[in-house]
Amino acid sequence: MAKISALLLLVAIPACSDSGIALSDLPAASVDAFCTYAARCGQMPDVASCKAASDTDVGQRLADVTAGRIEYDGKAAAACLDAMRSASCNASDPFNAGEPQACKDALKGTVADSGPCYSGSECASGNGCSGGGCSDGSACCPGTCDPSSSSAAAIAIGGDCSGSGAVCASGAFCLYGTISTCTAKAAAGQSCDTSSPGSSCADGAYCVANGPNAGICGKLPADGQACYPTGIGDACDSMLDYCDSATLKCMPKIAVGGDCSGGASCVGYADCDATGHCVAKPRAGEACDDANGPQCLGSLLCSGTCAVPPATIVCQ
Repeated sequence: MAKISALLLLVAIPACSDSGIALSDLPAASVDAFCTYAARCGQMPDVASCKAASDTDVGQRLADVTAGRIEYDGKAAAACLDAMRSASCNASDPFNAGEPQACKDALKGTVADSGPCYSGSECASGNGCSGGGCSDGSACCPGTCDPSSSSAAAIAIGGDCSGSGAVCASGAFCLYGTISTCTAKAAAGQSCDTSSPGSSCADGAYCVANGPNAGICGKLPADGQACYPTGIGDACDSMLDYCDSATLKCMPKIAVGGDCSGGASCVGYADCDATGHCVAKPRAGEACDDANGPQCLGSLLCSGTCAVPPATIVCQ
């Protein structure tokens, strides 16, 4: 699911110059983008409710751009938004299946390997920021950027890929387990590993479950087509569908108030309660319970009632 911090669909893009979208327009655009997409694809009830449940604290990201720890490309941001504008709600859509290059280029970290960092987005390697990070968020505790993937040779099939930043050779993926191993991707029509449905198949195919712990590389089933419920990842192509265990077909997710007993999936902004009915996730000011449910809508935090997360300290 797309995140607010990413550059997403925007219904009314701010005026663009030859340099693309201005950085000052980006925070509001990102919230509008995420909420338009989420409401259209059944993850949120509507745009207004989504905005009210969104964490809009982007102070650190803006400070990183100002300090030069992140480079912002307004043209790439506009291209990213264009890609999202044409995206469908299907898991197989190129935008949903993998982040477009334009989105990666819009905000790029500049901090070198082992350099000080406050978040992984600041690192040129793209492999995260290790260490640091004060637990209460009240002080700036820098970590260090993990080494870039290019600094180490690609790991051959059969090799251990459990290390930070490990990258398998072309045509392989990292099969995680007690010992993580680079494993050859399967071709269309071949059996595949359902624990890594999006990466275990070659040529853009997806590992489609056809039984317990079994799958075949191919296309995810569309609405009304046969499927097999796995409980792991996507069993159906559309984000609006789920795999009904009774009919073994992709069916629309259950609306608020509907019967979700027997393993039926509720729409993205609802949970199945103890009575077997889909109930809307609580909004700001409404009662919540993280342990037993209901859990809050969107980015809201639960402390007896749902509330917008407090702003975090900005590290310079």
